[in-house]
Amino acid sequence: MACRTPSVERVADKSVNAQKQLDKLTESVKAQRDTLLDEFDGKVGENLKRARVSDGTILGSNDYIKVEYSYEFSLDKIAGVIKDTLKAIAANKDSKSFQDAFSDEAVESYTDLVNSVSEAAKSKSTAAASISFSMNRLAPGVFAFLSATSASLLEEETFGSESITSTIIFYQLIYSIDDLKNQQSFDEAAIDIQNLMNMKRVQAALTDSLADGSISIDDWMARDEKLNAAVERLRARLDSRGFADRTKVASRGMSENQRLVTTALERLNKMGKVYYPAVSILESRLELSYYN
Repeated sequence: MACRTPSVERVADKSVNAQKQLDKLTESVKAQRDTLLDEFDGKVGENLKRARVSDGTILGSNDYIKVEYSYEFSLDKIAGVIKDTLKAIAANKDSKSFQDAFSDEAVESYTDLVNSVSEAAKSKSTAAASISFSMNRLAPGVFAFLSATSASLLEEETFGSESITSTIIFYQLIYSIDDLKNQQSFDEAAIDIQNLMNMKRVQAALTDSLADGSISIDDWMARDEKLNAAVERLRARLDSRGFADRTKVASRGMSENQRLVTTALERLNKMGKVYYPAVSILESRLELSYYN
């Protein structure tokens, strides 16, 4: 399944050349599908082995391609399909584990995870590469795996100054009776905490990309604003559950994210007035230890 955001679709509708280039970009990602799927399945197997799960059963799996401007943060169609899949699985299971894993709140957390993995794949910085694959225990006995890979196209005459990104996302849901027996408790906030850390990691990576000239200030401002909104939403959800104290990484010194942004900020301060809006935001966040 491939989907395009409305803004990309409007450009394609007006230009035969745009349509051809978008088709070519999508095909370039599709051409990698089998190789990427093999890599994804291999990582799933390796992670299940590390988790000592030998009886995994696939509950659901699929892959999707989305095409959007790099600054966009839209997974509505994909998230909707995944939500429907999760709810369909829950409807056929009557155990408390499944009800916990696929409650409305848990499904919302999982779709936020899709966002963070997808944004990591879109980032041009290697700093975000580690979270373009994700394994999460949604509940005792229920594991979710996600992976995303992107390809970009920059054609200013056709699409403007912002690049177009095609991202392929793989997901797989695994059920393990052995894990269900071994896990005595489940922390419902664990996925949101991981999502929050992922989003901040992507923000730090984007700032590194801005400082090395890989993305424009307009791209950074647009994407950071949407990532920040996601961070605030996750923080509010955790606060409402009484997990505010667990949303910061315990550290005696500077976190890797904080260090990455600090280094990037030193470069941005020398790059001219056009970068001052970003500099102001970053200085404020560093003072508040936002990235820790």
